[in-house]
Amino acid sequence: MNGKNSQTASNDDLAAALAQFNNGVTASRQLDKEAKAIAKAEKRRDSAAQKLKEIMDNDADAADRATLEEEYRTAVDEWTRLTNPNTDAAESGDERTVEKVDEEATTAEELPDDPAQEEETEDQETA
Repeated sequence: MNGKNSQTASNDDLAAALAQFNNGVTASRQLDKEAKAIAKAEKRRDSAAQKLKEIMDNDADAADRATLEEEYRTAVDEWTRLTNPNTDAAESGDERTVEKVDEEATTAEELPDDPAQEEETEDQETA
C-alpha cells in the first residue's frame, strides 16, 4: 500500500512540476513577444523622428510636416504604451513637442543595437 501512495505523490509532484514548467515557457514567450513589439515600436519612432528632422531641415511644406508630425506622435504613443503600460499615452504624447525630435533622433543614433548594451548604457546614466 505504501508503494501506491508514494507513486500517487510522485505523480502529483510531476504534474505540479510540469505545470510550473509550462507556466514558465508561456511567460518566456510572452516576454519575447513584448520585447519584439517594443523593438519594432522603437524603430518606428526613430524612423519617424529622423524623417521629421530631415523635413524640418529642408523646410518642406506644412502638409508634409503635419503628416510626419502625426506619424511621429503615433509612433511615440505606441512606444510609450508598450514600455509604460500604466502611463496614459495621450498624456505623454501631449508633452512631446516637435522641437524634441532633434534631441531624440540624436539619442537614437547614439544607442547601440544590442539590448544588453542598452541596459548597460541605461545603468550608467542612472548611476
